[in-house]
Amino acid sequence: MRILFIPGFGEEETIFDKIKDKLPGEKLFLSLWKLLPDKNIKDLNVTLFAKKLIVQFRITKHDLIIGHSTGGWVALHIKNIIGCPIVQIASWWDERKVIKPVANRHLIYFAAKWGLYLNRFVLRSTVKKLYQGKPSAPIFEAVFTRLMKGNRANVVNQMRLIFNPYPTKLTVKPDLSIHARKDTIIRFPDGPVHEVAGDHFSLYTYPEQVYLPILQFMQYHAAE
Repeated sequence: MRILFIPGFGEEETIFDKIKDKLPGEKLFLSLWKLLPDKNIKDLNVTLFAKKLIVQFRITKHDLIIGHSTGGWVALHIKNIIGCPIVQIASWWDERKVIKPVANRHLIYFAAKWGLYLNRFVLRSTVKKLYQGKPSAPIFEAVFTRLMKGNRANVVNQMRLIFNPYPTKLTVKPDLSIHARKDTIIRFPDGPVHEVAGDHFSLYTYPEQVYLPILQFMQYHAAE
């Protein structure tokens, strides 16, 4: 079974470092930084991006997609189109679970474009308020710093995958959802979920709790 890993907003494939070698099969990592353009695409949405990935990487219903955060949201839309199994880690299928800085998505894009949100002051205050003393603090800082220093058009395009309206109605849910109740970025899902310790970055700070249910799911899926 081929496994496609999709990192979340601002993340690189290293977010999967603690779990990837525990899972058997051919592995492919799909980076939002590399696959989204460094220029503003105002009409970009998650459905269009999912369709692009399906064609570019020849994704079929026989592949398994594992997505963290925004990567799980992209995975859900791929599943919605071709019916492949997916695992969401710290992700969502109900958009109301995403904790937003403000309700208006255009203000979010504007703030990101002009450095009003992704800056050192917000980084320091967020770490102090939500991550101080936690094992996930270095991971959050690394992701946030990458977003501060990265191409701003690319950052906004990543945000568009989260917040822009999409044309296709969702009729599916993840085959396996793994989530920490103390996640401060995505609220805990309503519905079937495998609960783990930690927060948004449990796959890095508590990897065994994350990869074991994925292994069990893969074994069950292979036996069907």
